[in-house]
Amino acid sequence: MKKALSLSKISLGSTLVVTLLSVVQLPTVAETAKSPGLIINSGSTNTCPYTISVLPSGQATYTVCNTQGKGEISHPLTTKFFDDIKAAQPLSKLPFIRCAKSVSFGTTTKVNYRKQKSPDVSCHSNDAKVTNLFNDAQSIQQELGFSTSKR
Repeated sequence: MKKALSLSKISLGSTLVVTLLSVVQLPTVAETAKSPGLIINSGSTNTCPYTISVLPSGQATYTVCNTQGKGEISHPLTTKFFDDIKAAQPLSKLPFIRCAKSVSFGTTTKVNYRKQKSPDVSCHSNDAKVTNLFNDAQSIQQELGFSTSKR
């Protein structure tokens, strides 16, 4: 009788743990699938700031020069962008190296993902994670084809 009682406790305990884990993990997976990667560029004296929001599906929206637009990023670039974000986490711990920038013409580029914020990734870095994110940001902006020139 003791043995049967112990097995039922283990079985009930295992069921509760598995149930709790599946409930906790489901929102995380769903949230990740919908969480955009954000690219935020400060703009400069003669260029507009812009923000690009990229979903894992490749759908993108952007705001530049107070104008909104949308587009789709190629699958390979979208995959690379999110893989690079994953590799660089936590984004706030990426190395930040100050670089000389013109007060008038220098810009900053940051990447945000799910409450994580990167430092400026536009300065030359020996860290491939930083360089990859900056290159992804430039490629995404180019694929969307919008101009940052002030009119």
